[in-house]
Amino acid sequence: MKLSISQPTLFPWLGFFSIIKNSDAFVFLDNVKFEKRGWQMRNRLKTITDENELWINIPTTLDKSSTLITDVIIDNSQKWQKKHLSTFQRLYGDSYHEIKFLKEFYDQKWEKLNEFNIEFITKCCNFLKIDTPLYRASKFNVDGKKSELLLNICKKFNATEYISTIGSKEYLDEELFKQANIPIIYYEYEHPTYKQKGKIFLEKMSILDLLFNEKNNSSKVF
Repeated sequence: MKLSISQPTLFPWLGFFSIIKNSDAFVFLDNVKFEKRGWQMRNRLKTITDENELWINIPTTLDKSSTLITDVIIDNSQKWQKKHLSTFQRLYGDSYHEIKFLKEFYDQKWEKLNEFNIEFITKCCNFLKIDTPLYRASKFNVDGKKSELLLNICKKFNATEYISTIGSKEYLDEELFKQANIPIIYYEYEHPTYKQKGKIFLEKMSILDLLFNEKNNSSKVF
């Protein structure tokens, strides 16, 4: 059984969804410390006028640095939902209206960042016709730190292979997985091109850029 594990990021890029699609099961690593100004709370869209990146984020309130991802509270005193919709309209015109699940999504009030991210990724997987089962690490009694935690999650799922990003090669304890007889498969994603506004194609934008540009054809890009 091929298992992949990753923190629930905000509006992930295409590679994130490609790993999910090529796994037999996927686990959200939401029981680790939250990284302020990390990918859990922000991502990038493409501007049209200057063909550059624009950061979009969800503000949070943190009482202490040890807060786990699953406990992070959204700062709803800031009108972030209204700002998001305004940004979508400005960058993509009426295209975002065609992504039906987004309207219902933004009509809701969200308290926790983890809930927002996981629900978006889940709905996005459905839209992209990705049917890999999704789980949350916080729902299981699994402990450990860093590589040990990842390995224990793999054991919990009786995984025969662990699919990880190539970037994790720098910090993963490969020997630990070798001893457990669970090979690590480093997933190298070849970024496709798609119908993106402008003359310069920018890779690694949020999945939203694909959805707004390709709409119902988005699932064919994978």
